[in-house]
Amino acid sequence: MGTISIRRTFRLPVIGTGQTTHHLPHPTSALDLPALRHLCHQLEHWAFTDFNQARTALATLEQVVSADSPFDIRLGLHRTNAFLQNQWQHFDQALEQLDLAASILESLSDNAQLSELWSDRAAIHLNRRDWNAAQECIDQARRLVKGPQSKRLRAQIACREGFMHLHLRNDRSALDQLSEARRLLESMGDHTSLKDRYIQTLVLSGLGDLYERLDDKERSLDAYRQVLPIVETYQLRPRLSWHYLNAGKAALAQSDVMEARQHFDNAVRAAAEGDLEAKAYALANLGILAFLDDNASQSAVFFDEAIGLFQHPAKPSDFVNLSKLESWLAGLLIQQNKTDQAETRLLKAFAYGEQGNDPYSMRQVCQALAEINHSRGAYEAAYSWQSKALALADRYSKEKQNHERQELEARYQLERNRQEARMAKLQVASLQMRALRAQMNPHFLFNVLNAIQGFITSGRNSEAETYLARFAKLIRQSLDYSDLEVVTLEQEIEFIGRYLDINRKLRFRDQLEFSILPPIDCEPEDLQIPTMIVQPFVENAIEHGLRPRQAGTLKISFELSKDEKTLVCTIEDDGVGYNKGRAKQSQKPAFQTHRSRGMEITRERLTLLHQLHKNGAGPFVKITDLADETNGEQQGTRVNVILPLMDLSK
Repeated sequence: MGTISIRRTFRLPVIGTGQTTHHLPHPTSALDLPALRHLCHQLEHWAFTDFNQARTALATLEQVVSADSPFDIRLGLHRTNAFLQNQWQHFDQALEQLDLAASILESLSDNAQLSELWSDRAAIHLNRRDWNAAQECIDQARRLVKGPQSKRLRAQIACREGFMHLHLRNDRSALDQLSEARRLLESMGDHTSLKDRYIQTLVLSGLGDLYERLDDKERSLDAYRQVLPIVETYQLRPRLSWHYLNAGKAALAQSDVMEARQHFDNAVRAAAEGDLEAKAYALANLGILAFLDDNASQSAVFFDEAIGLFQHPAKPSDFVNLSKLESWLAGLLIQQNKTDQAETRLLKAFAYGEQGNDPYSMRQVCQALAEINHSRGAYEAAYSWQSKALALADRYSKEKQNHERQELEARYQLERNRQEARMAKLQVASLQMRALRAQMNPHFLFNVLNAIQGFITSGRNSEAETYLARFAKLIRQSLDYSDLEVVTLEQEIEFIGRYLDINRKLRFRDQLEFSILPPIDCEPEDLQIPTMIVQPFVENAIEHGLRPRQAGTLKISFELSKDEKTLVCTIEDDGVGYNKGRAKQSQKPAFQTHRSRGMEITRERLTLLHQLHKNGAGPFVKITDLADETNGEQQGTRVNVILPLMDLSK
């Protein structure tokens, strides 16, 4: 027999302490601004440390804060109110409070706090099991995260996404996101808020749940154990009973009955008014342990006390757990040969199971009732209950399959939405890139045309015709490529070769040497890559590495990765170097705007393409100043670009 199933994965816990009594002003009392701000700060603190104090402070503030109150007071009230409403499962009210908070932050253009609001909104949708809405909020939160100060925000977002994957049984993704959130939070050291610590307990609990599912019992117990000192140190007390409960379950799964009993005892003692459900679960598990110890009388006491806490069952899980408790009590009575009393308990268990819509528990109850009637010789009744058990087993199997199908559909829809979003971004980036390609680099165009004009005026008409034809072919090829998303590596090498040849002759007066080396052991015409994605990096090497010297060498090489999913392009020059090149970037603002935007779009497009092909998280561009690498012995820049290999057949 197992413990009662406990799932608190997405319901954010009620957090508080209840140890210290603070005298709050009467709701009708006039509060000056310092007192009002102080009470708002207290409310934010009590939301995590004292649930009852938070409820009282919230009632006070709701009566004295108005639309004319300073924005920081209104913002703090709305955010904390949203958090508390989410704990009380008043999800619509929580979203309304976040809307009010968002209207304040949008007027301030505070992206960091807006990102956190979107993360909090995702938590509400997770509690409502609205996965698409949760994913949209997570995406929006991530888009607003900027700069190094975003570590805590990224941890929150990873936590939310990890829990969504956990519920949808995307175990690999859940582990990745929760582990990333854990790493980010731990890297913050002591520079954390109560909310950060709260998120940390969620992350560890989620990992404990995940490891339990993966049957890694040791890691599961270790994760749950790590939660306890955090909630105790920071007095996150109302949540404490749930953490003791999870630790007890994990210890029991490890057959450590003594530790499990200690955690269940602690869960009962730590349970506050808002944690009666946790207390009931802890008592039920203590009853199971007493039952396994053949202490029937103590077991019955625990079960009866747990049942008494479900005086007003409302949720399906309440009825399911009542059904299980009645079944355990019936088992005790059967051991004592009190079959009539056991039957009464089982009938109550069956009724509760119907209200909780739990065919699995009902099937077990029917099986027990069939056995009781069979032992009495009431074969017709036994047959009836056995038939019901078989029907319920079939119903449970179908419902389980339907649930798994819904999970698969939800996962598929989420992945499809992600792909569509990435494709939309990629299309925007491609359109922007086409516009830039059509413009070409005006600096490059001017120099080429000026050089051709110089050939004509000096009577070198043959050379003028040759390079005018080559230049026209380059421009035509560029325009043709602007309508393509994918070209062969052979075509890209041909385009880059023409571009460099014109630069060599018309801009560097034959003082530029270049080489382009295709990958070994494969044919360039057999490899497809994103069109003109190498050219911006080559242009960058020309303009900022070699142009200041008016001479130099450029080497471009391609190498196929071992898994044959990507192509590494290395662009190396012996110019002034990356650092010096950057120092000169402010000298020609018009060109720099064009170049910087082109490079930014190229990098974004590259990242999106790798995401679509699931080639990891990058980085996909690495720039090395050779002077740094060689202690000044060599000048120049090396750029490594990882290109995704495309498949035109898809």
